Amino acid sequence: MPTPPQVTVVSVNYRTPDLITRAVRSFREYYPQTPLLLIDNGSGDDSVDQLMALQAAHPECTDLVLNTENRHHGPAMDQALRTVDTPLVLFLDSDIVVRRHGFVAGMTSALTDVPHSYATGRRIWMNRRGFDVEESAGGTPYIRPICMMLRRQVYLSLPPFRRHGAPCLENMRAAHQQKLQLVPFPIEDFIDHDGRGTAGRHGYRLGLRGKINHLLNVIGV
Repeated sequence: MPTPPQVTVVSVNYRTPDLITRAVRSFREYYPQTPLLLIDNGSGDDSVDQLMALQAAHPECTDLVLNTENRHHGPAMDQALRTVDTPLVLFLDSDIVVRRHGFVAGMTSALTDVPHSYATGRRIWMNRRGFDVEESAGGTPYIRPICMMLRRQVYLSLPPFRRHGAPCLENMRAAHQQKLQLVPFPIEDFIDHDGRGTAGRHGYRLGLRGKINHLLNVIGV
């Protein structure tokens, strides 16, 4: 009997069909059989056709979820974690390019080798409003979801990812308070990241709440 997969890879798309196509093709070059879930967030362009083509190229290990509206990145990630059933979930941003094999196994080991681990990837520090700070400033450790692996069952016991410029912040603050480990991993050795692929084209769409949060951060409140 085949060994059940340990990891499902997830990538969320919103109106960047060229980027998601590039990202998935680069991933499949090194991981042709790894389970992959693609989520479209109600793009309304030709994204669905592109995602269906990516699924057709590896139908045995690629699933597709088509949302009718834009749930935003954090809620779509939460949707994925409540859809898949593998112990580990690896999120890949749509604007990454995979350059080397080995990071899936490396991140799996990073989690399994560290007691009380929860998530691994590029670790930074954030203040309570979700803006980067130095570690010495006393912020919250945060794994950027650019390329992030986590334990699904642990996630389900924590606050969900939400609509925010830093969608994992509340979740990871709770994990840190529970002394769960956010393990650094050198993802930059394996992938290239354009940065702000979707946000750069379409914005974060956080509305007035996002503007107020940014203003309060600027004035230090």
